[in-house]
Amino acid sequence: MSSDRTTERLALAIEHLQNAIEYSRRGRNLFLDSENPDTRRLTEGELRKAFESLNRLGDGFFHSNPTLDRDWIGGVRQLLTHDYVEVDPVALWKLVHEDAPRLLRRLVRATVSK
Repeated sequence: MSSDRTTERLALAIEHLQNAIEYSRRGRNLFLDSENPDTRRLTEGELRKAFESLNRLGDGFFHSNPTLDRDWIGGVRQLLTHDYVEVDPVALWKLVHEDAPRLLRRLVRATVSK
């Protein structure tokens, strides 16, 4: 994969993670409110797009950035994309509130090989 394409996919993943984190700032109670699922749905959609972009990054990217766990990224993408039953809202909250910010920090520092 070309470095331009990798850079583009990385930028998309970062943008979608930032959006998901921003939606989650509305608060845990609103996020988990089953009567008003909009925030959770918006967040889940952004996470799905972020992990889909990350999953499409090539081997070279992950070799250049060994702190990024490709298997974990693929597993989260699989869960968000192919589990047709609703994803556990509490697990989704943990993902966006704890894991996504940590992942975002690593992605911002990631290097793209030429």
